[in-house]
Amino acid sequence: MILSRFGHDSTIITKDLIIGVEIGIQSPEGLIPIIPKYVSCNKSSWKRHTLNFCRILLEYGPSGISDAIKNSKIKMIYDPIYRTQMPYIKQENILIYNNPKSVFKEIFLNSSNGLRYNEESIFNLINELDIDNIGITGSYALGMQFEGSDIDLVIYGEKNSELFYDIFKNKAKIIECKNSFGGVIINGPCIPWRRGLYKNKAYSWTGVPENIASHCNALNNYNRIEIPNKVKDLNITIPEGQIGALLYPPCVKDVNGRYVISFEYNAGYLLYMGGNLKISGLSNEKIIVIGVREYPGKISTQ
Repeated sequence: MILSRFGHDSTIITKDLIIGVEIGIQSPEGLIPIIPKYVSCNKSSWKRHTLNFCRILLEYGPSGISDAIKNSKIKMIYDPIYRTQMPYIKQENILIYNNPKSVFKEIFLNSSNGLRYNEESIFNLINELDIDNIGITGSYALGMQFEGSDIDLVIYGEKNSELFYDIFKNKAKIIECKNSFGGVIINGPCIPWRRGLYKNKAYSWTGVPENIASHCNALNNYNRIEIPNKVKDLNITIPEGQIGALLYPPCVKDVNGRYVISFEYNAGYLLYMGGNLKISGLSNEKIIVIGVREYPGKISTQ
């Protein structure tokens, strides 16, 4: 039986006890691309019932994901559309597949004791949003969190994502400033737009379209996806305020009508702000791509 996919950042446990999160890109039927985050081990701070899980994803971005894939020992599958080996999981090998929306309601809304998770802080952050379009991912979604764990939110749809972007960057405090995300270099202002501290708790969030890549015509039909294979350094101009930059994967158009796509979500802020940008990525006359494992790329303001 082929399952409907829940979309980006949904948590998955495989029958081999690999824990990962779904990548919100189109894929062949019956296969789900994942980022492996934990594997079963003897002792760890992350526990699910009687099982211990050790974290293998030490940083996001192409190089961090590549290392996690190697350490997970996932059998990679070559995908001719993306022209690379992909970390696909066959649906029949999935043990647990969590819908972030359902898990959020179960933990924070429906459970008699669910509100114990820093409830006042989280509801102060989300009280202006459509509650039916909020999800939870990461360790909280699996009941594996401990005191130092982030609360990782999934925000669905254009309206909710743009609203939460404004709320979060104004309310959260900076945890760290960095410009390297697993090999992707992002040079721009340091603001807590997607990960920050709010009332002494670390939060992160990702904007997700209602359907996989539905916000990006260059990626929403698997059989029509075309990933460039030539590396170019480009100076481009992007109109500001394109909401597609705040959804995974960030996807906007430059002033010449080319799609600019990042498979690294942290680049979304610069793409949303727009203006004159310098990009090093894979490119052809229709599309510019950064954030792939083979060539992570760079993006910066001019």
